[in-house]
Amino acid sequence: MPDFRVATKAIIFNTKLKKYLVLKKNDIEDINPNTFDMPGGRMEFGEKLEEAVIREAKEETGLDVTAQQVFNAWTFAKKNKDFQLTGIDFLCTTEQEEVKLSEEHSGFEWRSAIEIVSDERYPDWLRKTIEKAEKTHKTYS
Repeated sequence: MPDFRVATKAIIFNTKLKKYLVLKKNDIEDINPNTFDMPGGRMEFGEKLEEAVIREAKEETGLDVTAQQVFNAWTFAKKNKDFQLTGIDFLCTTEQEEVKLSEEHSGFEWRSAIEIVSDERYPDWLRKTIEKAEKTHKTYS
């Protein structure tokens, strides 16, 4: 039987630094280990979207975030494993700078939108997400 899950991602903008948080996954992650990512994860049954993104951000970074708004949605499927994950991205804000990583991640960076978008170390999906987040952030700030 296929496994279908819903996840939330926190695209965290630091209002003091004027930068976004990018995480580095560790080598034991089940989806794309050793790559760059944003905080997030699968929702728990009965959880609201905003609750899920705030919880995941706190678990993975130690940061208290405010979920500003949904701005993006995506889906990821592994047909050979009968697995599909649909994600909802939230633009989130924080004033905190000190990140306390969970064991899921091996590093982090606070980077400006232009630094992320122009850096090919980051996967294409991440650069496009930040580009869209920056446009959304500028529209509503």
